[in-house]
Amino acid sequence: MSLKVADVEQWLLWMERDRKLSARTRRQRFSFFSGMMDWAVVNEIIGRNPCKKVKGAGSRAKEIREHKSTARRLTTREVLAMLDAAPPRYRAMLWLMAGCGLRLGEAMAVSRDQIDFKTETLRVDFQIAEDGDTASGKNSAIQRRHIKARDEGEPGRSVPLPPNVAFELRRHIKNHGVWGPERLLFPNVTRTGYLYASYFYPKIWMEALGKGQVKYCKAHSLRHYYGSRLLYAGVPENDVADWMGHSSTDVLREHYHYIFEGAEQRGRAAIATMLTPGADDPTEATEVA
Repeated sequence: MSLKVADVEQWLLWMERDRKLSARTRRQRFSFFSGMMDWAVVNEIIGRNPCKKVKGAGSRAKEIREHKSTARRLTTREVLAMLDAAPPRYRAMLWLMAGCGLRLGEAMAVSRDQIDFKTETLRVDFQIAEDGDTASGKNSAIQRRHIKARDEGEPGRSVPLPPNVAFELRRHIKNHGVWGPERLLFPNVTRTGYLYASYFYPKIWMEALGKGQVKYCKAHSLRHYYGSRLLYAGVPENDVADWMGHSSTDVLREHYHYIFEGAEQRGRAAIATMLTPGADDPTEATEVA
């Protein structure tokens, strides 16, 4: 039986309406399936690829529009309420996510050796990864490895360590110490191994949301808060992308579109303010004799 364009379109609708899959997941599955069809055409198994006539399914436009409409933007009041309400043993981990832009896996993997209080920097080069179930039981494949499966010799990235985050890290180390030969800051609650995401969400994240009286959002929202506040403060896009571990600034423009959309208006106001007699000029340097 031949596969028709209508069949592919019906499959896409099923994933969206019945399975409630995100635009990104639908795009990835469609792209993978279309690649299989291309292979079948090249090998003369089928005459044509029906995916080629399905418009827009393989692009990121719909995915980006969906993200823009559903993105949850945390306020500073909400973030501070969550940080205050988080369990003391893991409060500093949430501070790292909100104040240094760490992903959850990166925050769970932070060790004492990654923190340099003297230079006020944090080295981000490890993550806790759960590679799926194995024969020995659920989550048995959990491991601490270099971020994005990089070679051991690669340095990862360096992130500025704000003084309030540094204060929380010092307090955490004083009160809770470190664990194991890797000197991890956030082992599991029994201090016998790595922290599991399956424990983090119900026991740490949901408690912080509930006690902080913050409407539900994903833990990744703290990272988005970090990125958006840096951009609002005028930190250059390249620096923000580097600190967040993005390969380019394109990702920033996709996820923080609402900031860039107001750039023209802010630009006009900035120039109008600067072109005023008596205005301070931050670029003006003192002449050296």
